Amino acid sequence: MPGKPFIFLLIWCWLGTGIALADGPLTLWIHPYLPATELTSRFLPLTQYLSRELDRPVEVRVQRSYQAHLEMTGRDLADIAYLGPAIYVNLTRQYGPKPLLAKLEIEGTAHFHGMIIARTDAPIQTLSDLRGKSFAFGDLNSTMSHVVPRAMLKAAGVDLHDLAHHDFLGSHHDVALAVLGGYFDAGAVKQEVYAIYQPRGLKIVAQTPEIPNHLFLTRKDLSPELVTRLRQALLAINQLPDKDALLTTLEDSATGLLPVADADYDDLRRVITEAVP
Repeated sequence: MPGKPFIFLLIWCWLGTGIALADGPLTLWIHPYLPATELTSRFLPLTQYLSRELDRPVEVRVQRSYQAHLEMTGRDLADIAYLGPAIYVNLTRQYGPKPLLAKLEIEGTAHFHGMIIARTDAPIQTLSDLRGKSFAFGDLNSTMSHVVPRAMLKAAGVDLHDLAHHDFLGSHHDVALAVLGGYFDAGAVKQEVYAIYQPRGLKIVAQTPEIPNHLFLTRKDLSPELVTRLRQALLAINQLPDKDALLTTLEDSATGLLPVADADYDDLRRVITEAVP
């Protein structure tokens, strides 16, 4: 049985590392809006930065589906979560508020756009032209590949039953490829994905209105001190000389991280209520 001096030395060593025994790695969970391997690579620099700032490991995790991400985050099983706006709105509706950290800034603004797309050779010019056509959505909980585009279609007088058929393909990339391949007449993707595939033969039928950007939050029972440190670390990225190396891996056109409030997403709440009963 080790003596007291040995035990005290062991405790001192644990504390000297800056990581207490109870402080295991924090997990940053992401919804699968891109392939898991790509998301893991994109978020690795950020988690390495947070690990240094917190003196505690932070690890990337990618959920298997948008719905699983919503449920896990809602049940406070994710230490930190990165969420799309629609997932966040549905999360708060089902599980209540969570501590917020920061939201992404894209090209100097706190908002972003999505695109309703078709092939360049398709005789589709307006949203009303989609009546009787097939349409590819991404995930049911996706802001830019379902919720907002569906609201736009409805406002143009094209409801789901007015389409020849529609399907949910899971990811933005799959939507773009399905439209390019002729499997669907049109679809909805985020701006970044449209930019990738546009040179291969896509055009914009309509652009979405501005929507508040993706955000970071934590579980409810994370210590207030740690929440504050996380928030400060994320917002401090804006002042780093190498901030682009951290931000553009998250989104190609990311330019910063901004303070975030629940009220920022009130307009989107109204869109979701009206468009997706």
